[in-house]
Amino acid sequence: MELLMPGLGLIFWMTVAFGCVLYILRKYAWKPILEVLNERENLLANSFKDAKRVEYEMSQLAAVKTEKLAEAEKAREEIIARANKDAEGIVEEAREKAREEARILSENAEEMAKKYKREAMQEIRDQLSALSIDLAEKILKEEFSDKQRNAVYVSKLLDEVALN
Repeated sequence: MELLMPGLGLIFWMTVAFGCVLYILRKYAWKPILEVLNERENLLANSFKDAKRVEYEMSQLAAVKTEKLAEAEKAREEIIARANKDAEGIVEEAREKAREEARILSENAEEMAKKYKREAMQEIRDQLSALSIDLAEKILKEEFSDKQRNAVYVSKLLDEVALN
């Protein structure tokens, strides 16, 4: 029963001991503990504010990222479209150049064919005229041994040549 009914001396000494411990704790430990708790509270509040700020900045960066991705996609599509257009232009230019070269080659071939034809015709004429002269010379030697007949025939030929 003594535990349930402590004596007055025990209560006094317990109160004095508690007061001393309370005084020592208050004097030496209470302020540092409160300072640490206040620092921790401020650190947590600042961390919470920083987290909110970082979250806001991340949402802003996500929006900027989305916008930049859209711009990059648009630029990529423009570059691809421009490259396709340039490629088509180059292909069309090459086709046109090939057509022009084919036309020039065709014209040159036609001119060369005409030139060779003219040269061949000229050579045939030259040979034909040489043969004709040789043949005419032999015929005339035989036929015009007479000077008078020769003069009449030359006049007739000159008249025909003059008419042509």
